Amino acid sequence: MSAEVIKKASELAEAIASSEELANLRAAEAKLQMDPEAMELLQEVQRLQQMAQMSGTAEAMQQLEEAFNKFAENEVAKEYLEANQRFSQMLETVNSLLREAIEGPKHHGCSGCSGCGM
Repeated sequence: MSAEVIKKASELAEAIASSEELANLRAAEAKLQMDPEAMELLQEVQRLQQMAQMSGTAEAMQQLEEAFNKFAENEVAKEYLEANQRFSQMLETVNSLLREAIEGPKHHGCSGCSGCGM
């Protein structure tokens, strides 16, 4: 195992652990857990998610979607969802960079995209 790779992976892990995105997510999660209304809405989403996974019916999916939309309208929940999305986007970017370094750049015909200059 390459010591340099392990060192860099450790540095990346530390950078992620100390990132603003993770700090914001943890703060939003703590705020969510302290809000009884938001937690009740979240528990309902989780309950319906389990039902939808087990039954797979359109009705169960519809109920889940409605419960999630209600959850997402709650201000505390909205803050949590936004923080979670920002953190997830950061991790997705890191994963994309790793994948590109391993596999080489992928050109997928991004019409109108000027991100990579291709």
